[in-house]
Amino acid sequence: MILKNLIRFLKKVFDMKYILLSYSINEHTPAYGDTPKPCILPLSQISRGDASNIAVLSIHNHTGTHIDAPKHFVDDGRAISEYALDELIFKNPVVVDCLKSKESLITPDDLKPASQMLQKSDCLLLHTGFWKYRDEERYRTHNPGIAPETILWIRKEYPNIRCIGIDTISITSFQYRSIGREAHKAAFIIKEGLGEPLLLIEDLDLSKVISSKLKLIIVLPWQVIGIDSAPCSVLAEVE
Repeated sequence: MILKNLIRFLKKVFDMKYILLSYSINEHTPAYGDTPKPCILPLSQISRGDASNIAVLSIHNHTGTHIDAPKHFVDDGRAISEYALDELIFKNPVVVDCLKSKESLITPDDLKPASQMLQKSDCLLLHTGFWKYRDEERYRTHNPGIAPETILWIRKEYPNIRCIGIDTISITSFQYRSIGREAHKAAFIIKEGLGEPLLLIEDLDLSKVISSKLKLIIVLPWQVIGIDSAPCSVLAEVE
């Protein structure tokens, strides 16, 4: 509700159009593999005679739309709370279609036709179309992912890209978990010849996004000190 009110305010005051690319979290939010689902436990309720409504949230920090920072797989890497706000604003986002209907890996060949767009982008959003299965079991256990060599290719050829987002539950295909771990490490390691470590946004809602209409992306992670990554809200300015 707060984000919806913020969007209405921005539209009214600045004549801007915004949409959310992140999902709300509830007890039915899909969880990757066998990780626990969110638990929302009422602590007090006005309806049962308490003075106020209060709930206790038990949530895995990679729940729903979330942003992975390097510390997720590199112990001395940066945690998401260490990023300044201006590092989470992307002024040249681009959406690339990589349509996938089942477990498979996005390769450099899938992205090479979009080479011109990638040269100018700071945030690459991969639209697999798999968001349409979010209410089905396959979304959790048969999702497309990204090959490690694709991550390394992006970091080498397009160091201007600081963030990759995807409309699947993870960049790790559940059927290729060991490869997925390597893909995460490829995004986060510091190595000569590669651009800066990437940020990764997983479980995005790209159902309404058209690249030509996308102007700006703002990522707002939960501000929790001491965790590697966090759920986030993703706000997109559109034409």
